[in-house]
Amino acid sequence: MHARLSRFGGLDPERVDQTVRQFQEGALPGLEQTPGFAGLTVGVNRKTGQAVAISLWESEAAMTQSERLADEARDRAVETAGPSRDPIVDHYEVVISR
Repeated sequence: MHARLSRFGGLDPERVDQTVRQFQEGALPGLEQTPGFAGLTVGVNRKTGQAVAISLWESEAAMTQSERLADEARDRAVETAGPSRDPIVDHYEVVISR
């Protein structure tokens, strides 16, 4: 299993709900249909203006194949949410999952 962690900072709290809704209606269905998709968790901290998205993939190859869709989703989220900082994206091999 592999995971992509995308972190956003400097979000306008008033735009968070719109950004989440846009992601659910726009990018999420495409990611869910991507071969090897194994799950997604999104969290927000409205007080600090931070958000995190963790997508899980059955293999590193599946995660790599999804990069274009993930890039497009992040670009749309940045346009809508207007963060003051660029997103940070990290890739991991999942070694423990319960």
